Amino acid sequence: MLCNIMERLFGLAIMTAAARFRGSLHGVLLPRSWVLALWKDFITFRERTLPPLWVLAQTTEILLRDIYTGEYLSHTSNLFGEFVYNAANATQ
Repeated sequence: MLCNIMERLFGLAIMTAAARFRGSLHGVLLPRSWVLALWKDFITFRERTLPPLWVLAQTTEILLRDIYTGEYLSHTSNLFGEFVYNAANATQ
């Protein structure tokens, strides 16, 4: 699921950035299935102001690092009074 979300986010970001800076998608190399799946969203978002691609890449890096190390669990809210795992205090 996470890979599908990342593919959609990056594909849409690349299509939108290319259209904005080049004026078209000519020369953009993405899998055809991505372009077809993202076309409707591309039409919707192509005129919106988006942050630079490096912001998406940096945020993705942080997310994946937190998932890989288990650090995301330490940010989980404890709504039911249960123990919340903290990767920094975990013993092996």
